[in-house]
Amino acid sequence: MFEERKLRSIDAAEPLLKRCGLKVPAGVDYTVGIFSSSEGKLIATGSLKGDMIQGLAVDPETQGEDLSAKVLTHLINHAIDAGRHTLYLFTKPESAQKLSAVGFRIIAEARPYAALMEWGTIGIQHYVEKLKKLAEADPGEASAVVVNCNPFTLGHQYLIETAASRSRKVYVIVVEEDQSVFPFEDRIELVRKGTAHLKNVTVIAGGRYVVSSLTFPSYFTRDSEFAAAHSAMDVALFLNYIVPALGITKRFVGTEPYSEVTEAYNQAMKSILIPAGVKLEVIERKRLKSGEEDHAISASRVRRYIAEGRIEDLKDHVPHTTYEYLISNRAFDVVKKLRSGDKSAQGYVEDSVTKR
Repeated sequence: MFEERKLRSIDAAEPLLKRCGLKVPAGVDYTVGIFSSSEGKLIATGSLKGDMIQGLAVDPETQGEDLSAKVLTHLINHAIDAGRHTLYLFTKPESAQKLSAVGFRIIAEARPYAALMEWGTIGIQHYVEKLKKLAEADPGEASAVVVNCNPFTLGHQYLIETAASRSRKVYVIVVEEDQSVFPFEDRIELVRKGTAHLKNVTVIAGGRYVVSSLTFPSYFTRDSEFAAAHSAMDVALFLNYIVPALGITKRFVGTEPYSEVTEAYNQAMKSILIPAGVKLEVIERKRLKSGEEDHAISASRVRRYIAEGRIEDLKDHVPHTTYEYLISNRAFDVVKKLRSGDKSAQGYVEDSVTKR
């Protein structure tokens, strides 16, 4: 009655996806199609992009055949064969329940937009347990700051110092997604060095569940169309899992007036965190006043100065530890990329959501 087979390209599924009102996902690794044996017509499809299931669609005329489950089972088996043991997908909240039949569980909802579901044994609970063990060493109320630091600037340092002065304990969560110009390992090291003088600050990696391409893809694509849904999802995960694991009672953010994505994220934090009892403190960005020049310190400006070869100007915008890194051999490839005029390097991932 049905035939399953790999599609050569996601393009073959485009007509079906469009009939279902879905965008064609970009950069997928594998796509399966289910065809009717009688007509050879594509009636269901789904794709894998890393650990994300995307483009799951069933022809509206053949609903009720449990084809979603067949597609998901096929993709799960393919992922297992490829060595992946945790998978994720977004779906409509009203569709989430039927997907539990193949082992997916809801880990966050942003009604009426979407539900984020997870399959596998090593998932969010594993991450939560790691956070709980970290918090056991110093239990009690804590604050949180989420940063990307592309790279770490005096603006980031000011935000964290302010949070530290107003909190018993501060967890600085660094975005782990490696889609920034500066690699994650360098970014988190610069944060640790730039906050080493703050004894009540602990720097940790964000993993897959804090401002990642899983929880907040709009941050990396600058796609404001879905920013509200993605923002709500990321904040919901933060509230439901990270807040209780670390004992967080307050989150500090910096101002950023120029980004629609940031505005959506700020609104999500206000509407989700505050009613749940988590305080939100917005800190004015650190400004640099030099002669007639008066501007907010930002990582995007630092990247621009690097691209323009204005190395001396960096000293007013970054801590000494960041400056030493930028003039070292370790940063050679990043600096070279910025100076090459590569547009993806200069502004592709802004620090708007995570502030500076």
